[in-house]
Amino acid sequence: MKAMSRKIIAILLNPTIDMIYEIKNFKAGHTYLVRDPIIYPVGKAISFSLALKNIDRSFKNLKILGFVGKKDKELYSHFLRTHGVDFKLIPVKGKTRSNKTIIDPEMHRTTHIRELGFFKLAEENLNKLIDLIEKECKKDDIIICSGSIPQGVSSKIYSEIMNALKEKKVMTVLDSSGEALVQGLQASPTLIKPNLTELNQILNLNPPITVNSLITLEDVINLAECAKILLKKGIRYILITLGEKGAICLTKNLILYGYIKTSGILDTVGCGDSFLGGFLYNYLQEKSILECFRLALACGTANALTIGPGMFRKKNVDSLLFQTKIHQLD
Repeated sequence: MKAMSRKIIAILLNPTIDMIYEIKNFKAGHTYLVRDPIIYPVGKAISFSLALKNIDRSFKNLKILGFVGKKDKELYSHFLRTHGVDFKLIPVKGKTRSNKTIIDPEMHRTTHIRELGFFKLAEENLNKLIDLIEKECKKDDIIICSGSIPQGVSSKIYSEIMNALKEKKVMTVLDSSGEALVQGLQASPTLIKPNLTELNQILNLNPPITVNSLITLEDVINLAECAKILLKKGIRYILITLGEKGAICLTKNLILYGYIKTSGILDTVGCGDSFLGGFLYNYLQEKSILECFRLALACGTANALTIGPGMFRKKNVDSLLFQTKIHQLD
């Protein structure tokens, strides 16, 4: 199948209305008078999709399938249409959760307040979504199972979705956390993108490996060697994000470690989604894994230089591509 005939379907189970406040010299326990927040009706599937559209405005082979609170359907519909993203959202009872982010441009710190969610998903809602996914999917399509899951929904939901699609021979991508991530691994996704906290949980590392402990390339190699056991589960690509320390790309025959040194960080929300968007965009172009990883690093970093998940500037990506430092460690 030709690369550009493949479609990406991003699953949105637990959307969020992101409210971003900018407060200089923010400290807990104080009172602040603020301007209206910047509001983005998103969720990881949407942040990822916005990243793809910012890489290539003409990119069309993309669709979001998922849920949204009934009262917020028009808000999400308008936002996605404005950004040229195709979608099919199932309205459900309950309120769409809201996440608050406080950006301190003086101290270069970001504070996150996360709601669990208020959806009331009935079994018929989940069955309707799975039926919709199976109808939309074709052979060789890419299915993105990302984000947290609503309260009351089985932690096996991503595993169930991926298993339901095995006969269609699609590429599955898992980018979640907690039990949804642990259970999702049982379906042997093609690609996973854990951060270091999530990787520690998956591997049950004790003591856990921290970002501050990654000082030398030997430390990075040791981390990659620990993660290699996941390749035996049928996973082909492991992307480990390390925050300011960069990222690791691990396959059966390749270990890449890359980073970009930059300043002016504004907002880290959506960096992982932008990273994944960059990787899969070049993957669809049938570029080398090295070039997929390079674009991922540039997109993830560009996201941090702009307020709003997936809302980075393409010119920043183009500039950062020349600043990436990548080491092949195998």
